[in-house]
Amino acid sequence: MNRFFLGRSSRLTAYFCGLSVGLALLVAGVSELWIIVLGEFSVTLSWVFLAIGIGVGLVISFVFGYLNGGLLASWTGGAVPMAGSLGGSLTSEPLSVIAIQIVSVLGYGILIGALGFVLAVEKHRLDRRTADLPEPVSRPMLVGSLALSVLLGGMFLWISSMIR
Repeated sequence: MNRFFLGRSSRLTAYFCGLSVGLALLVAGVSELWIIVLGEFSVTLSWVFLAIGIGVGLVISFVFGYLNGGLLASWTGGAVPMAGSLGGSLTSEPLSVIAIQIVSVLGYGILIGALGFVLAVEKHRLDRRTADLPEPVSRPMLVGSLALSVLLGGMFLWISSMIR
């Protein structure tokens, strides 16, 4: 279970999680700067950025899950682009509102990261047929990780929606 959650190397998992936090802070800062300089996003632009963010989150979580095989790194990788939703509130909202938004970012990040992790494990399973790779996570464990992710991500989103 530890290998499944932390991946093949706990040091690499810590590196990926730290990288994710740094990238998330960068995304939040760039989003905040955009809003300060250019103003609020239009509805259309918001939907475009949301779609791009989900795609980037899937790619990051897929790469982290494929290289490390750990669910935690995929979760944090999925949260990176969702940190852009903090833009506009970092300088104008109280810390309590920012904390609620961070909980929401974590919820969406867990859900996106779980999907990227599932894609990474299935890709790893396919690549193992032609290469000498370690054993991938079993399908029952993968379904369990998906259920855990939906439960945990949904709980974060429910908490953030109830507190608002």
